Amino acid sequence: MKKGKSLAVVGSKNTFFEDGDLFISFPNQIHYYLDEPIPQEHWILIVSPDICPEFKHEFNHFLPVSPVLKGAADNPKIVFAFENMMESYASKNKYSETEVKGSMLILLSELFQCMPLEEKQTYDTNLLTDMIHYCYDNYMEDISLQSLANALHVSHYYISHIFNERLHISFRDYINSLRIGKACEMLKRNEQTITEIAFEVGYNSTRTFDRCFTKIEGVSPKEYRENMKSKSKGTAASGKKYR
Repeated sequence: MKKGKSLAVVGSKNTFFEDGDLFISFPNQIHYYLDEPIPQEHWILIVSPDICPEFKHEFNHFLPVSPVLKGAADNPKIVFAFENMMESYASKNKYSETEVKGSMLILLSELFQCMPLEEKQTYDTNLLTDMIHYCYDNYMEDISLQSLANALHVSHYYISHIFNERLHISFRDYINSLRIGKACEMLKRNEQTITEIAFEVGYNSTRTFDRCFTKIEGVSPKEYRENMKSKSKGTAASGKKYR
């Protein structure tokens, strides 16, 4: 976070992070952050762990004790890694991918030295991972708690229990979050009608889509698209670039 404040939530853990703090989630962790009503400026990196096999052991067997590293910006190596990755990715030269990987190795090396880690709990870990993967692969289909339970050969009552007790979110709310997230990407591209998007991401009616979208994003799909258009025009007019 370069400027501002958010509430970071990873599984059952939640922590505020603000100016100079860093929020990280490991692969397959359910996570999100809630913006505060103040101006914000931050870097966001979404990186496959496969880019850094050197840290496969850490990713497979450990989790951060806290998802937030306070005062991360005070570490010059962390700041350098972020800045260099952004510049390398933007340059698109033939060495960009190598430069990004090198910076990511520096970043993770520093993080794992600064952030306390704890061993993953073996309880339900494999089942939880399978649940997340199945939902992600099928959320745009007619998915239900029962179809998920049938696919994993587990009682739907047990699946529901894991969602509520381990992830602190209901199955339906999790599916809606995946669908609305995808809908936001599609609305930004402005290639399809709102009705087409609603059906493509898995909703059987635009009314249900509108209700779920407004609940999660705070505005209707139409308002969201108009807001994105306004931001795009404002950026183009000013000639500014944002990361």
